[in-house]
Amino acid sequence: MRTKLAFLALLAASLLIATAVGPAAAQETTQLRGQIVNGTEGAEPPGELGVLMLITGGDGQLAGTGQTQADAEGRFVFDDVAVLEGAEYTVSVEHGSVFYSVSITAGELSEELTLSVYETTKDASIIHVERHVMVIAGVDKDGQRASAIEFVRLNNPSDSTLLPDLTNVEQISFLRFSLPPDASDLNVQSNLPGGDIASIGTGFALTSPVVPGPHTIDFSYVFPYEDETLAYRQSLVQGADFFQVLVPERIPDMSVTSLEAAEPVNIQGTSYRAYQGEDFPPGQGLQLEITGLPLPGVWARFSNSVTEGRFWQIAIPSALAATLIGMLLWGLFRGYKTESAVPGQQTTSRGVNAAERAAVVQSVAALDQQFEAGNIPGEEYSRQRRELMARVLHPTAETEGGQK
Repeated sequence: MRTKLAFLALLAASLLIATAVGPAAAQETTQLRGQIVNGTEGAEPPGELGVLMLITGGDGQLAGTGQTQADAEGRFVFDDVAVLEGAEYTVSVEHGSVFYSVSITAGELSEELTLSVYETTKDASIIHVERHVMVIAGVDKDGQRASAIEFVRLNNPSDSTLLPDLTNVEQISFLRFSLPPDASDLNVQSNLPGGDIASIGTGFALTSPVVPGPHTIDFSYVFPYEDETLAYRQSLVQGADFFQVLVPERIPDMSVTSLEAAEPVNIQGTSYRAYQGEDFPPGQGLQLEITGLPLPGVWARFSNSVTEGRFWQIAIPSALAATLIGMLLWGLFRGYKTESAVPGQQTTSRGVNAAERAAVVQSVAALDQQFEAGNIPGEEYSRQRRELMARVLHPTAETEGGQK
């Protein structure tokens, strides 16, 4: 319904523009003839249908419109069609709640145009996925988020149009695709007629009709990960002759263990490691396991955890318990004093004051970040870290003179 209303709104706007433009002076015109045929075997001719023509200029702007009526045998004629160099002429009709279009250039106006329409089906099993490729586009290790793009090439080899029906739960009549857990920022592009995107289960569905012939769909998204391994069910509801995952070479440890390794792939100067499988029946899918996802450094992981609610759910009760224990121990030790081992001297432990402790903690964090970035050798990192931690964890003892 949304697609139909949008089409009618476009038609109304186009007619207003056409009225404003008007015929150009000394403009060459011609006659555009065509016929609507029903491509479904054994189906009746489509009958008298309204036909719309949109003319798009070489600059991409709407240059004109036309409207006519087909006769009982599907024949139609547009008179006085402006011949515009570089323009595209799109002729459209609606049949069975589906819009069908065909586009030609100015040089093809003299040829009779054939516009095919089809009867509809709600059986999604007619769809055949030839190739499905998932590309890991990038990874933000500090945020533990990855972005991916999936490219799907499918075909409707039948002579019927798949018309989705989301109200019929007993029969799958629409295209479905799975996503990693908690995926977001979904963006879908295709050459299918207009439709909606519906969230279903662990993925999404397309309500676009699928007319006979080949089609392409691509969709991008972002997904989070907590560990270096992410596993989820890649459903492949429509099946796939060929399924492939491409991982950038710049992420050396990442791999896909649930698929076979193949020859590397180079796309526009970027090298990818390839993992693939073949002949997946509809609905079988696979357990997709991506390993070697980069994790942030120790300090970044701590900072991320502090900002999460789970940290505070644990940290606040723990801090309260530690405070109560500290108060109890303080009370006990206040009532207990040992005698000095040497008369006339008192041995005390010199603790690290708060300012010094804070400075040491900051130094340790900076040292960790340098090591994670590869700016300091491992042995030097270990030595410096031991020295810094010793200043906090192992304060020295000193002897203060004075009589008791």
